[in-house]
Order: sequence, then structure tokens, then C-alpha cells
Amino acid sequence: MAKYRTTDAAAGQGLFLDVNLREQLLPYSFEYMLDTLIGKEISTDIFDKNYNNDKTGASAVPPDVLLKLIIYGYSKGYISSRGLYELNKNNIVAKALTRDMDIHWTTIASFISKNGEAFEEVFIEVLFICNELGLIGGETFGVDGLRLPSNASI
Repeated sequence: MAKYRTTDAAAGQGLFLDVNLREQLLPYSFEYMLDTLIGKEISTDIFDKNYNNDKTGASAVPPDVLLKLIIYGYSKGYISSRGLYELNKNNIVAKALTRDMDIHWTTIASFISKNGEAFEEVFIEVLFICNELGLIGGETFGVDGLRLPSNASI
């Protein structure tokens, strides 16, 4: 259970709320399936070579967490690393998908640049599965500035 501070601008007072992040992912939604698929149904082993750091510095962010944030962000129109960073700071669903990790935009950018082909494979696999389940349709997703229809039947 995470505690979040919200501000009532009119009263100038802060409120602390208990939030169960897992409950923010509604069953049968795209976000719920994304959380279920990545790392469980769709392997992230291909990213393991880049899931490390030197003996010093912050712990590496697990690839499944980055994949969930990036794919969710793309589905919402956030295609820049800084935009994904802001989404993760301010969106409760993004926080649920990333397990409330504070992921810096440079980490996101580095992950995308190091794993372009592997990311594209996982991205397409997620789209196909979610399309088969009827969870997407009519929206577009952006990958590297290219807008792709999310409905594979188009």
C-alpha cells in the first residue's frame, strides 16, 4: 500500500491517501493485460544482457518494468523519454505498472536505444495478443515517430 499526498488547492491542505496500486489496473483492460503479459506470457530474457550495472550506482530497472511503462506510454501518446518520465510521475496507472519505481528519463532513453529490435518484437507481440482479445482498436501507437494502426485487421 503506497501513500500519496494530494493537495486541495482551494483549501491549501494536503491529503494522504492509501492507494493499492494493483487495484488501479482494472481487469480486462489493456493495462491489466499488459501487466499480465510482460514477463509472464511474453519473455523478457532477450533484454537480460543489458539488465545490469557496474559495481557502483543505482540498481538497474528491470526490463519488464521499462517495457510496461514504454508500451503504456505509447498507447497514451507519450513518445519521448521525458514524456514517459512525466507520465510515470503523474499517472497512477503508470505507477502501478512500474511498481511505483522512480525511473529517470535517461534510463528510459538508454533502454530504448540499446534494445530497439528486441523492443519492437515485444511491442508487436503485445499488440497482436491484445488485438486478439479485443482490447485495442481504432487507436494508433507511435514507435520511433512512426504511427502504426493498433488494429491489425486494418
